[in-house]
Amino acid sequence: MKSDDPERLECVACDQQFPIQNGAPIFTTPPTGLVPSDKIVRGPEVGTPWRRANWRFLAGQIAQLPPGALILDVGAGRGDFAAAFEGRNCLALDIYPYPEVDIVCDLTQTNPFKAGSFDAVVLMNVIEHVFETKALLAEVSKILKTDGVVVAAIPFMVKIHQAPVDFVRYTHFALGRLGEEHGLQLEFIEGYYDPLFFLEEGLGNLRNAILPTTQGARRQIARTLLGGIQIMSNWLQPILGPGRTIAPTKTSSMAPTGYHIVYKKVVSGLTENLL
Repeated sequence: MKSDDPERLECVACDQQFPIQNGAPIFTTPPTGLVPSDKIVRGPEVGTPWRRANWRFLAGQIAQLPPGALILDVGAGRGDFAAAFEGRNCLALDIYPYPEVDIVCDLTQTNPFKAGSFDAVVLMNVIEHVFETKALLAEVSKILKTDGVVVAAIPFMVKIHQAPVDFVRYTHFALGRLGEEHGLQLEFIEGYYDPLFFLEEGLGNLRNAILPTTQGARRQIARTLLGGIQIMSNWLQPILGPGRTIAPTKTSSMAPTGYHIVYKKVVSGLTENLL
C-alpha cells in the first residue's frame, strides 16, 4: 500500500484505491441503515457486571502477551476497551468510520492484511453481530501467526441489542467446533453466570411488556407483587454480590450471561490474502 494523497490509499499490487476518512483507510463501504453507536464512558469498574467481567478477562489475557505483540481489535467501535491496550501495539478495526478506529473494514468481505500478521486478534462482544461467523473466523485465522491467539467475549443469555445487527448466540459446544473448523484450538473457556441479572431482565419485561396489557384488579395485584419481588432482588444484590465465572464443564444446568474464550492458532501454511 502507498499513500501520496492524504484522502486516498492505493494498492501497489492491483492499483485499487481506497478513500481515507479521519486518517483511517476505508476498505469496505459502511453498511447503510446502521445507526452509529454513541460514545459511552467504559472502564473496568463501569457498566453491567458482564461488562466488568469482560474487562477483567481481557486485561488478564493482554498482560500475558509479549511486550511487542501486534494486536488487532476487531469491532472496536467507540473504543469501549481501548484503555486495555494502552502501551501496546494495537490496531482498531470496525465496519464504521468512528473517530476511534484505525481501519474501516468488514473482514468477511475484504481482508487487507498479510497472512500471519498478528500475534492476537480481539473479538469483544462482536461475534453475535456478524451473520457470516464462519467467514469471519476463517479470515481471522489467516491473519494470525501460528500460535497466535483469539481473545473473545460472546454473549449468550443476553437480550437483542444493536438491532438489526444482532444475529446469533452460541453454546460452548458450538464455540469449540467453530474454532476447530478454522485451525483454532480452544485453549480456555469460562462462562459468566449471574442469575440475578436474569431476574432483573424478567422484571423489566413484565413491567414494560406484560403489565400494560393487564387490566383492573389483576393489574394492581401484579404491580404490588412485582414491587415486592423488586425489593427482594435489591436486597439480594449486596448479599450475593456480582456473578461468577465458572468453567462450563463444571455446571450442567445454569445458563450463562456469556462466555470468555481464548483460541490458539495451531495450523500454518495459510495462503496470503493481500489487496
